[in-house]
Amino acid sequence: MAEQLTAENLESYSIEAISNYGRAIEDFSDVLVSIKSEDANVSVFNSLYIMIEGKKRRLYDLANVESPENALKLEVMVYSRENVDIVKDTIKESGFPAKSEPGSQYIHVRVPPPSRMQLEEIADDLIRRTNGMTSRLMKLKTNTGLRIRAAVQNEFIDTRVATLSTRKIDSAYERFNREARLLGLLRRKQILGKYFKPQEKDDEALSKDVNLFVKLNKNIDPNDLSDEAA
Repeated sequence: MAEQLTAENLESYSIEAISNYGRAIEDFSDVLVSIKSEDANVSVFNSLYIMIEGKKRRLYDLANVESPENALKLEVMVYSRENVDIVKDTIKESGFPAKSEPGSQYIHVRVPPPSRMQLEEIADDLIRRTNGMTSRLMKLKTNTGLRIRAAVQNEFIDTRVATLSTRKIDSAYERFNREARLLGLLRRKQILGKYFKPQEKDDEALSKDVNLFVKLNKNIDPNDLSDEAA
């Protein structure tokens, strides 16, 4: 027996899809915020090999590398105090100034700014993640579309309701997908700075909106957004 056609039935599929789109964008935003230019230097250090008892070990197996305060100052926390000196010597041999306090497991390293090639590698990763976000949104859209089709076939909803819901879902997909690509492009421009150049087919079209956002963001006085200013 078909369900009674109400506004609730009409909105059930579109509301769920839009909610899923929103959660996907939130996840994507968190990922973008976590990707920083200093990741390039951290990546270089994690790829270093350390000889321990005649065996090659990657640094990330022996220590944790972070840049908590300054992108050009890395903090290497060696898991075992016994390996601190050999890790520090290897870092120095690789051309990076490194020092540590006696008895400490921390090694402080000064590094140069990331090279253009390193920044472009991060930008390439951002492109992959952005395209992956587009695929995730499309999958959500497709799965919901299949559920709607099954609901029509099983007479849970009629064609009119299915058409209206599908239109809302398609429209929301376009909106959220554009937002994802804008966010991805914005982060790429932030990472690359003067080295940025359009790479994806929609970069030039979206750059206008990204540049406007950056310009407006610079001109906004945080006090204007406070409760007192409202």
